[in-house]
Amino acid sequence: MLCIILIVVTVIIGGYFTFRYFSLLYAFKEITNELNDIQQDLTKNQILDLPIPNRHLGKLLSSFNNTLEEIRGERQKYEKREKEFQRQIENISHDLRTPLTVILGYLKLIKKNDNSQITVNKELSETLDIIEHKAEIMKNLVTQFYDFSRINAGDYGLPLDNVDVSRTLRESLMGNYQILEQAHLEIEIDIPDHPLWVLGEESALERIFLNLLQNAGRYADTYLCISIKECEQNISISFMNDTRILSEDDVPHLFDRFYMQDSSRNQGGTGLGLTVAKSLAEEMGATLSVNMNDIKSEKDKFTVCFELLMKKI
Repeated sequence: MLCIILIVVTVIIGGYFTFRYFSLLYAFKEITNELNDIQQDLTKNQILDLPIPNRHLGKLLSSFNNTLEEIRGERQKYEKREKEFQRQIENISHDLRTPLTVILGYLKLIKKNDNSQITVNKELSETLDIIEHKAEIMKNLVTQFYDFSRINAGDYGLPLDNVDVSRTLRESLMGNYQILEQAHLEIEIDIPDHPLWVLGEESALERIFLNLLQNAGRYADTYLCISIKECEQNISISFMNDTRILSEDDVPHLFDRFYMQDSSRNQGGTGLGLTVAKSLAEEMGATLSVNMNDIKSEKDKFTVCFELLMKKI
């Protein structure tokens, strides 16, 4: 009789611990799934639920939930600071654009005045040219800050339409060719004569091309190759140049905001041009990427290629 009682007690105890074991496995599986869901989107006010009654597990989940609340609080503070920072940039940029436009307008008006002393005073003429050049640089910097703040705030609002990327690129090159002339680069251009239609926005494309040209003007060593390739479903626009300034360590950071290679800081850059270009590309459903290869024949020289991939219509 005693043996039977011992067997029954052993079975009951074994069943209890087996049940507790599988209950804990089930609980940990459910908690893991909930954690994975929370990691997908930390902005949701999700908390971890206790799948089974367990005092120790309940304390653990309570600690996790408190940590999640602290993380969400810090995230909300960060987003608030980020929005305030973007508004400040937008306000400052807007306040600077108006006087700069007025200054450039008056400079152009003075230089067009044939009766002024500028035509006979070489030193004065050179001084005005320098002032105009610096003002143009300042205006470009302010525009980059303004575009960056609008994109990050979600205020850019690009209405997508059919755009002939071949024509847009040709016109951008003609309108900004002085950037490449000042850099003394050998230019190779391969753009089809026939229209290539993509889904995009023309002014955004012009801004992307301008920023890529300015980037080549700062970092290219001897040449710049611009080409368009037509694929079955996409259009690929590439800007490829050699460089001694950039290295492979720079590549992962080229699209980071305010990232600048030290040797280019005296050329009037902000480190926002490529950031804005990438953001505008993504607003149009396109991608802007970069890759780098070393040139075996020359030490410390690399080839950098930016590729804009757009949907073909």
